[in-house]
Amino acid sequence: MNTEVKQVLQRKYRVQVTVAIYREGSLSYKSEILSPAYYDKRQEARDHIRQEIRERLAHSKFFRSTRLDYDLVRYTEEGSCNTFLRYSIQDSEI
Repeated sequence: MNTEVKQVLQRKYRVQVTVAIYREGSLSYKSEILSPAYYDKRQEARDHIRQEIRERLAHSKFFRSTRLDYDLVRYTEEGSCNTFLRYSIQDSEI
């Protein structure tokens, strides 16, 4: 008797953070980091992003970015090297 065990894939969500550094207006470094936490609902991941942005705005030198492709920015004193952050939600099946 051949019994197949079907694996049920469950959709999960993760938060991805993109860090980009621009020196004198040109991209010099970019890295993407996936959060180790998985969320069952997309709304939970959105809430995590909102909380992360609130904390960074309150407790760091990041500001809301005027660039449409990034959420936050931190300016250097010289203004020639700026750090940008972008948060996005990635879905996967587990």
